[in-house]
Amino acid sequence: MRDAESAYLAGAKKLQRDDLDGAERDFLHAITLDPANRDYAIAISVARQHRVTELVQQAGKARLAGDPGRAETLLAAARAIDPQNPIVIEHSAPALRNSASPAQLEDAASRQAATPAGKAGDGAGNALANPSREPWYIQAPALAGALRLAPSQAAESFHLHGTFEDVLRDVTSAFGIRAVFDESVERKNVRFDLDNAHYRQAMAVLLNMTHVLAVPLDESSVLIARDSPENRQRLVRQLEETIYLPGATTEQINELANVVRTVFDVQQATVQTGLGSLVVRAPEEVLAPMNRTLEDLIDGSGEVMVEVKMYEVDTTGTRNIGATIPTQAGIYNLDQAATALVNANQALVQQAIAQGLGNPPLTASSSNLVIAGELIASGLVQSSLLSSTIGGFGNGTTATGITETGTVAFNLGLNSSDTRALDDVQMRVGDRQPATFREGTRYPITTSTYTTGLSTAASALSNASINGVSVASLLSQFAGGSSTTIPQVTYEDLGVTLKATPAIQKTGRINLLLDLKIDALAGGSANGIPVLQSRQFSSDITVADGESVLMVSNVTRNESAAMTGIPGLSELPGFQMPLDQSAEKDTSQLVVLVTPHVVRRRSDLVAGPRIAMRIPPAN
Repeated sequence: MRDAESAYLAGAKKLQRDDLDGAERDFLHAITLDPANRDYAIAISVARQHRVTELVQQAGKARLAGDPGRAETLLAAARAIDPQNPIVIEHSAPALRNSASPAQLEDAASRQAATPAGKAGDGAGNALANPSREPWYIQAPALAGALRLAPSQAAESFHLHGTFEDVLRDVTSAFGIRAVFDESVERKNVRFDLDNAHYRQAMAVLLNMTHVLAVPLDESSVLIARDSPENRQRLVRQLEETIYLPGATTEQINELANVVRTVFDVQQATVQTGLGSLVVRAPEEVLAPMNRTLEDLIDGSGEVMVEVKMYEVDTTGTRNIGATIPTQAGIYNLDQAATALVNANQALVQQAIAQGLGNPPLTASSSNLVIAGELIASGLVQSSLLSSTIGGFGNGTTATGITETGTVAFNLGLNSSDTRALDDVQMRVGDRQPATFREGTRYPITTSTYTTGLSTAASALSNASINGVSVASLLSQFAGGSSTTIPQVTYEDLGVTLKATPAIQKTGRINLLLDLKIDALAGGSANGIPVLQSRQFSSDITVADGESVLMVSNVTRNESAAMTGIPGLSELPGFQMPLDQSAEKDTSQLVVLVTPHVVRRRSDLVAGPRIAMRIPPAN
C-alpha cells in the first residue's frame, strides 16, 4: 500500500508537469498494487481525459493549419482512448458521427447532461458516483472551489510513540482521513499524548510539533509535506477572488493593494485600473481576515457637510458742518495804489475834472486818493485791489489798506454709504479628504513688459548718417519701423478661497483644518501694479456635529476730523461755531461662522478584525 501511495504521488507530480503518459503509467502501477483503492482509478481517468483533451485540441489546430490528415490521426488516437467521449464524437468526421450507434450518442448526451454547471472538468465527481464508467470530458470547465476535509466530529485520545509517519497516520485514520506523505518529510521519532481532542486540535498540535503542513487532496485525504516557503508555494491550494472597488481612484486601489501585499503577505495581487477592481490569489485562511480588513477600510469613510457663512459690513460716513471764513489778508499803501491808478488813466482823469465829477467836484489840486475813489465809484475804472479792501489805517503817505483773498461760505453736508455682504458656502467633503472652494475672478496683473524691434537702436543712432541719409530712417525703412511690446502677466485669484479637511473622530466630534483667504483690490497702485488687499485665516479646531462656532471676528474702524479757522481765535470757547468742521468715519466688520454636519458616518467598528499571527522563534 505504501508503494502504491508513492506511485500515486509520483503520478500526481507528473500530471502537474503535464507529463500525461508518465502520470498514467504511475497511476496504473498504483492500482495494480492496490486494486481496491478507487482514488487510483479516478486518477487514471483524469490522466486519460487530459490526454483526450490534448489530442482534440491538437487536432483542431492541425485542421486550422490545413493538415486534415494529421487531424484525423490525432482524433483516431483520442477515439482509441475513449471512443464514447462526446467531444471526440463531435470533432470526428461526419461519416464517423453518422456511423455511431444511437445508444452511443444517447449515452454521450446523457453523461454530458448529468454534469452540474460550474464543476471542474476533472471527471472525479462522476467517477465516484458511477465507478463502473469512465469519467467524461467537460468542454468549458470553470474554476473549482476550495477542497474541504470531512473528518469525523468525535473527540479522540492519543498516546503514541514511534516514527512521525506512523504517528500521523494513526491520528488521521482515527478521524477517517487518509494521509499521503511527500518525499520532503523528514523521518524522525516523536511522542504524542493528547486527550479528548477533535481533528483540528490534534492536527494543529501534531503539525506544530513536527513542522509540516497538511494539504487536502479530497474530502478524505491529505498530503503531508515539510513546512517551507517552497512547499507552501507549490502545494498549498489558492483561491482567486476579485474585489470590486467602484468609484475608487487609482491611488486608493494601489494603497489597498499595498495593504494586501505587506500586511497579509499576498504576493499575487493585481490591480485592474480600467475595471476598478483588485484580483487576489491566496489561501482560503488568508482571504477571510483580508476581506474583513478591506471591508472596514472601504466602507469606513464618512462624509461631512461644511457650512461656512461670512458676514461683511462696511460703513462710511462723512460730515461737513460750519462756515468757511477768510483765513488770509493782505496790506498795501493806499497812496501808492491810488497814484498808480491815476497815472494809468490820465485821459479819464482830465475828462472827469472837466465835467466836474464828484461832490465836491474834482479839481487839479485834488489828491490822487480822492480822484481814484471817484473814478472807481463812478464805474469808469475797475480795480480788484481796491475793491477787495475791507479797511485801512494810517493817514497821508502812511495810509495802509487791508484786503481779503477768500470768500465766506456756509457748509451743512452729510455723505454716508452702507455695504453688507453675505457669503454662504456649503461643501460636502469626504472624511480626511481635502477640498478647495474658490469664488471670484482671476485678475490679470502686468508685472513687466518686453519690447522687441529696432526702436532702441534707431534712437541711439539718431545723429548718425550715411551719405547724408539718417541711419534711423534706414533702419526704419528696412525693418518696417515697428516694435512690439509683450507684457508679462500673472493672474491673481480675487474673491474667497476656502480649503477644508474634516476628520470624524470616534466620539462623533469633527476635527476641521480650515484655510480661508479673501483677496480684493485695494484701490491703489505701486509702479503701475495694482495693490491687493488680502486677509487670510488658518485654524485647526474640533467641533461637535451641527455646532456653529465663531471662527473670525474682525472690526476695523478709522476716524478722521478736520477743522478750518483762525489760529488761536478758533480754539477759544465761543468762537468755534462759525468754523468749518469735516469728519469721516469708516467701519469694516467681518464675521465667519462654521457649522459642520456629518451626513454619512463611518463604520461603527472601533477596530478591525483581530488577525492571528505566528512569529517563528529566533534561532
